[in-house]
Amino acid sequence: MQEEFSKVPYKNQTYETYVLWKSLPSFLKGQPQRALEKFGIEEESLFELLSIKTQLEFSKKYSIDASTLSDWNKRLEKDGLVTDINSWARKLTPNVIFALYKNIIKSGRAHEVKAWFEIIENN
Repeated sequence: MQEEFSKVPYKNQTYETYVLWKSLPSFLKGQPQRALEKFGIEEESLFELLSIKTQLEFSKKYSIDASTLSDWNKRLEKDGLVTDINSWARKLTPNVIFALYKNIIKSGRAHEVKAWFEIIENN
């Protein structure tokens, strides 16, 4: 199996697109363009990718067999390209903490900060 992953993936360009699609936050997938624009997304290519909500939709759009996607998922995991919500969200912690700080100063709801640290920072 080690040798299997050393080769260039089947339909390499589509594989690279799949890697990008898999790395996008799932809560954005399937959202209308107007909602995506509110998150600051402006690239047409991202609108197209984010219109795909599921792996099944991806496989249909790009004419990829489901078993190929399974192989690709294994490859992503082996190569460490699959990230969990913590690693994605952790990058946003400074922004969230600042927003929560502003909210705490305004309304005193420190439990929100505690919840963020428990979920994302594992404290």
